[in-house]
Amino acid sequence: MCDYTQVEYRCGHRRYTVRAWCTNYETTHRRCLPFVVAVEYRINERCGDCRAPVIEPSWMNALTRD
Repeated sequence: MCDYTQVEYRCGHRRYTVRAWCTNYETTHRRCLPFVVAVEYRINERCGDCRAPVIEPSWMNALTRD
């Protein structure tokens, strides 16, 4: 099984990042079941879905304008 890190954010969402791919994935490129080996708490950050964009693209203003 591949080793994953569980990352928990301030907003309550969780993400799983790969720490190390197993040899089965390296040969077949098919993901196996995740095996969480560590938990990381990012209480000062929001996840990418909840975070406001750093730079707002110009086309986004055209969509939100009334």
